[in-house]
Amino acid sequence: MNIKPKTNNLNATKILGIVLLITLAVIGAGFYVIDTGDVLLGNKMIGFATAFMFLILMPTFIVVRYRKKDMSKFTFNTKSKEELAEEDDWDDKSKWN
Repeated sequence: MNIKPKTNNLNATKILGIVLLITLAVIGAGFYVIDTGDVLLGNKMIGFATAFMFLILMPTFIVVRYRKKDMSKFTFNTKSKEELAEEDDWDDKSKWN
């Protein structure tokens, strides 16, 4: 009987989830800092955490999540490039009459 032992490895999606929770905690801490009186530091914390989340964390998640997917299933165009090239004949004016 082949029983694989459970390993405690973190895959990339779990790591990104942990980083997202840390980023949300920094945003919450920024609001707390604003509430305690240091508005400039609080706004910087919120701004940098938001920029990190949308400029680094979200694209990284998209790359990790769709790394092994076949994206050809998600295209609307089912014709091959050769068929599309044959359709686009700009010199043929017979279809305009």
